[in-house]
Amino acid sequence: MAETREILLGGFVAVSGHLVADVGLEGDAGTGWTAPCEIDAQGAIVHPGFIEAHLHVNAQTCRGYFRGDASRGATGGPNYADWKAALDPEDEAAATRLAAVELLRHGFTCFVEPGSAFEPDAVVEAAGAVGIRCSVADPYLWDDTAIMQVIGGLASDALFARVPPTRERCLSALGGQLFRNRDEDGIAHGHVALYGEGTASDELMRAAKALADREGVILNTHLGFDAGVVTAMERALGQSRFAHLAGLGVVGPNTTFVHMNILRDDEVGIVQETGPSIVWCPQAYVSRGLPLIAPTRLPALKRAGVAVALGTDSARQSSLGDAMFLAVQLSAEAGAGLAAEDVIEMLTLHGARAAGLDHMLGRLAPGFRADLVIRGRGVIELGPCIDPAHQLVTVGHGPTADTVLVNGRIVMRGGRPTKVDEMSVIDAAQRSARSVAGRLGLPPPGRWPRITAS
Repeated sequence: MAETREILLGGFVAVSGHLVADVGLEGDAGTGWTAPCEIDAQGAIVHPGFIEAHLHVNAQTCRGYFRGDASRGATGGPNYADWKAALDPEDEAAATRLAAVELLRHGFTCFVEPGSAFEPDAVVEAAGAVGIRCSVADPYLWDDTAIMQVIGGLASDALFARVPPTRERCLSALGGQLFRNRDEDGIAHGHVALYGEGTASDELMRAAKALADREGVILNTHLGFDAGVVTAMERALGQSRFAHLAGLGVVGPNTTFVHMNILRDDEVGIVQETGPSIVWCPQAYVSRGLPLIAPTRLPALKRAGVAVALGTDSARQSSLGDAMFLAVQLSAEAGAGLAAEDVIEMLTLHGARAAGLDHMLGRLAPGFRADLVIRGRGVIELGPCIDPAHQLVTVGHGPTADTVLVNGRIVMRGGRPTKVDEMSVIDAAQRSARSVAGRLGLPPPGRWPRITAS
């Protein structure tokens, strides 16, 4: 992922400690490196670790429980917000371990948790146990949740009771995860996040942006997820929410907006002028039927130079490798087709910028963190490997990672995690899911119909 975007055929990567020391072609002077550990990739694709720029990681264990669009509520029983509110620290840890192993198998070495985990310590500890990098924020910072009634499946009395939408709580908690950045060589990071979608007052938005500016981190927030929410905010503000935020002075290069599924003509210019990062979650976009009413503008913005990263949002209805393939297909449908190289940039360089970690991640270059992936050599979907970028994005985007290094340490080998037992991770996640269902008064899986959105 150098500026010239070359692909090295027959290359090498030298790793020293947690950093990349050198990258080049076999036969160059650099191959004089000696090391106690040497991995022969045997012609396989080697690439910088992908960055999952938006993942509600604690939702991983409810996969299969909810049909359809969970944000619209449920026809009976608890909704998605009730499920989240019922999670305890061990549930969040079990979900994180499950997601972390799946991420590694798909070639991801870092994920951004956007402030929806109730116990960031549990997420960080579980991610560290698997060996994956993460960035976390304080949970559910919001002080005006009236707009949430438009997407009732994401709101519940139980959730509001657990994370009260009061300004006092939010201002007190703001920045509580930034201490993680003191360990400059570690794999746990902190950023500032507000839940977003109109749930933050102007005062809270300004305070969050000022803190992000002062601490040199990103401000991450949801915006433009749902057409109904967008319309309700426009009605309340007399203009779009994004235009309102720009007028407050809280939009800039260190601001990351997630979704942006609905973008008006005037907002496109604001994006280009102010330079925020955008995280596109194709699964969330298509699951709402938005291609039929609001063709995405994000592929065109990416091609125009805007930093657009990719996210899964929640893996309730998908795999953690789906976003890249969907991005190619949906961009073509929108008339701004992305090439495979564009998508690789979104997963690496733009993902790093959206996470506020572009000074250390997104490239295989001297001085950058040694987060890298060696794909399986014998995976039939990766043949004939004429164009590695194309093979990764449009064919081999499944769980084809063979060896993964994070911070210079081998955390996956032969397609299996090296620090945890994979079956134990799956068993713990299953126990957690059944336990949460029991707390919500639901029968065990297999004896009741899955919750269906209204």
